Amino acid sequence: MLPVIVIVFVMAGLGGALWVGQAFLTLRFAQAQVAGAWSDLKEALGSRREMVPYIVAVVPINISPALDVLGNACDMAANVMGIRECAQAEGRLSAAMVRLFAQLDAESGLETREMLHPLRDRLKDQEMKIGLLKDLYNRQAEVFNTLLKQAAAKVLVSFGAFRPAELF
Repeated sequence: MLPVIVIVFVMAGLGGALWVGQAFLTLRFAQAQVAGAWSDLKEALGSRREMVPYIVAVVPINISPALDVLGNACDMAANVMGIRECAQAEGRLSAAMVRLFAQLDAESGLETREMLHPLRDRLKDQEMKIGLLKDLYNRQAEVFNTLLKQAAAKVLVSFGAFRPAELF
């Protein structure tokens, strides 16, 4: 009878180890998906920030306060660490760009608006791409966070092997 009990305990231990191991592999895969989505989003955000000097070059000098705000927002967005801070800084940059374009539409001449038109089109396309990548990242992060709430994953989270992903 004792060997049967030992075999049952060994099998239960192996089953539990395989269960936690499968959860670990699933979480690691999901974490890699989140990291890939974040990398793509950061690259798209960086491409948008690279357009700012071209926009600034076209803008007339008399709008310098708006340019200072845009430059500060761009610098802040380029030098933040963390997803939440990046989301806030990119929001400030987007708001600064909207204010600059609104001011340009109201105050600048036809020649300036024509020079800005191709840049605005590129910026609009980039904003669409950023929106899609942001949604993709947030979906990946939500899936990862949902997986962390499953039973075997809770064991790994309690040991600090994984922590929830931040949303953008």
